[in-house]
Amino acid sequence: MLIFDAHLDLAMNALDWNRDYTRPLEDIRQREAGRTDKPDRGHGTVCFPEMRQGGVGLCVATQIARYVKPGNPLPGWFSPEQAWAQTQGQVAWYKTMEEDGEMVQITDLPSLEKHLSLWSDGNTTRKPIGYI
Repeated sequence: MLIFDAHLDLAMNALDWNRDYTRPLEDIRQREAGRTDKPDRGHGTVCFPEMRQGGVGLCVATQIARYVKPGNPLPGWFSPEQAWAQTQGQVAWYKTMEEDGEMVQITDLPSLEKHLSLWSDGNTTRKPIGYI
């Protein structure tokens, strides 16, 4: 059974948290052990090998970069241009994951059907994670 995750902040966490999602979860956690720069360091819950093992072959992969006006207490970027540039780094990361065979973008019904067919045999080893 293919599982569809409806919200994953993969690119933001890969870039902002410096997480290599191609590595096993234990490797990611060990690399972060003892670090305190961000809350929940060393407690990562996702990576491509674990997604495949769990049957998560399709996800809504986000781009996150909030523009915040002066005085807004939420975290974010101080100009729309900075926020835009941050999203473009995330797009580049997704494209790199595609080039490496880790992910594939689902853009229409034929690409979805092709991806579902690829995942239909129950073997999840090194299959790309589809993302919308």
